[in-house]
Amino acid sequence: MRSRRPLKLMGILLVLLLGYGYTAVRHPELLGGLPATPKDAAPLAGQITVSGLAVKQSSEGAWIADFDYFYTGGTRQPAIQIKLLPRPQVGYVGPVNNDTFVRKIERGRHHVSAEINHPLIEGTTRQIVVTLTTAMPNGPVFASTQIDQVIDWPRYETYYADRQFAKTSPKQSFDTAVALIDSEGEPQLREAKRILEKLIGKNPQFDAGYVELARVAMKSNWGEEGLHQAENLLSSALQIRPDSADAKILLGYVYTHQKLYAKAEEMFADAAKSDPRNLWLWVNWGELYAMQGNTDQAMAKYREAVSRPMTHDTYDRARAVAYANLLKTLEERKDFDGMEALYKQRLAEFGPGSCYSADYARFMLQQRGDTQGAIDLAHRALGLECEDSEARQVLGLAEYVKWAETSGPERIESLNQARIFLPAGPMPLYLLSTSDRTIPAAQQLIASGEQIDQRDNDKLTALAHALKNQDLAAARRLLILGARPDTPVGFEDVPVALMPVIQGNVESTRLMRRFGADYSKLRFRGVTAFEIARRAGNTAMLAALGHQGTAL
Repeated sequence: MRSRRPLKLMGILLVLLLGYGYTAVRHPELLGGLPATPKDAAPLAGQITVSGLAVKQSSEGAWIADFDYFYTGGTRQPAIQIKLLPRPQVGYVGPVNNDTFVRKIERGRHHVSAEINHPLIEGTTRQIVVTLTTAMPNGPVFASTQIDQVIDWPRYETYYADRQFAKTSPKQSFDTAVALIDSEGEPQLREAKRILEKLIGKNPQFDAGYVELARVAMKSNWGEEGLHQAENLLSSALQIRPDSADAKILLGYVYTHQKLYAKAEEMFADAAKSDPRNLWLWVNWGELYAMQGNTDQAMAKYREAVSRPMTHDTYDRARAVAYANLLKTLEERKDFDGMEALYKQRLAEFGPGSCYSADYARFMLQQRGDTQGAIDLAHRALGLECEDSEARQVLGLAEYVKWAETSGPERIESLNQARIFLPAGPMPLYLLSTSDRTIPAAQQLIASGEQIDQRDNDKLTALAHALKNQDLAAARRLLILGARPDTPVGFEDVPVALMPVIQGNVESTRLMRRFGADYSKLRFRGVTAFEIARRAGNTAMLAALGHQGTAL
């Protein structure tokens, strides 16, 4: 579900703007007061007038009203009001009052150049009316002038963004677009695309803009179509600047995922000749090797990325990906010493207050069995937006483990802390089952009264979470602790042992059979596991189910 936060923020902005207009008209004294003609100053001879109205758009996109006025004085709280006609409507809320007011009115003849307020909603203005009146509700109009002027107002957000774009330098706008793309949110990608298109509209030879648009194309439309769009955009960038290392690096990535491995290798090798700062060269090159099964070569490229100096810009994201890929490979190889060295190196580079303490804490808890060390690391990550939920989870798990390992008052304190950071339930039982070092805490929780087959708000048990994540080791530990394969889970009450059958996970199905799942009896809506496998055409699953004769 898309976040409603932008809508809420726009609602707050609307209220503030409407409140300002209301205050300016009805309570001018709260805004510093509008000048009044001194009681002992006689009015000037002549007639109050407003004339010479002209409306134009500034280079920054604002609409400006230029006009002259002659004011004789003698009126309490005079004001000039600029109205847009027709008055915009906003559904059941009624007319929007965001008229522009000129507060400082002085006696004599004067020229005014005032920015016209956006009407707050999308629409078309056809006439501008300027009146000299009073800052009181329904006050008398002393003079008025008008001009026909068509203004097509975009949405307020677009208008505001365009104004900001006009005020910033191309570099600032480009940096903003890059940061928006890095955030990877859908609204942010749309805004980045809009900014980049404007930059290229002003300068069609802006090659870096095409490179970043290629990133937008892939992130917003991942697949063959998005990759093809990115390839074309990068070709445009290279036509403008044939030596663009960034374009070559990203095009190599595109070729990699199009399985054009030779062309990808050529792009990366060509880009490397200029020794670029862009660390994605080494990460993408490593991914090319990994996709071809060349793990050692992939690791060498990832290590190249983390051995280079930090850039302290968008390229440090590539460094973080390189660390993650290395850690994943080392974990698969069970090289825990190598993992710990990398965790320490990453934390030293990004800092103890960075977004990597919780990840290291989980490693210390599950692989090293250092419960207190995990607690200390997790505490460092608390309050960090990027890791707070992860840190709370690890801290809760570590406190459960500490509770299981200790006695006396410290034991009670650890359980209380665990309940704060990770209240007991199916998910904590599953998470504790993911490691041999933490499973004893799950065993003690069950011994103390926690039901192993209890269901959460999604009607899932700990075993269901393990099977959902295809975590075979955790599922085995939970079955050893007594989890029942026939427990109905989910809002459809599917027997939990049918989950791997539906997923097509043969190994998990075999595991469930070893722990007593009788697939000849388990049914969902009258359909047996054998029928599910037969309909899917899965002969391996039929064999795993113990079907006599697996021919379809």
